[in-house]
Amino acid sequence: MSFGLLIRKIRKQLGMSQEQLARELKVSFSTVNRWENEKANPSPMAKEAFNDFCTKHGINIDTGEAWK
Repeated sequence: MSFGLLIRKIRKQLGMSQEQLARELKVSFSTVNRWENEKANPSPMAKEAFNDFCTKHGINIDTGEAWK
């Protein structure tokens, strides 16, 4: 699964808007939008922030599903 699809899947699963996710990750709304539409790739720091976000919310980063 591409990073853009993974972000969208997790964001929707958590019931968050792109703007809410952007605030959590400390990036702009347009950055999240570009990632989801695969117009840009996240920096290593942004990927690390997203991994931390997933851990915080109990999401398996490999599958995009909540841990059982």
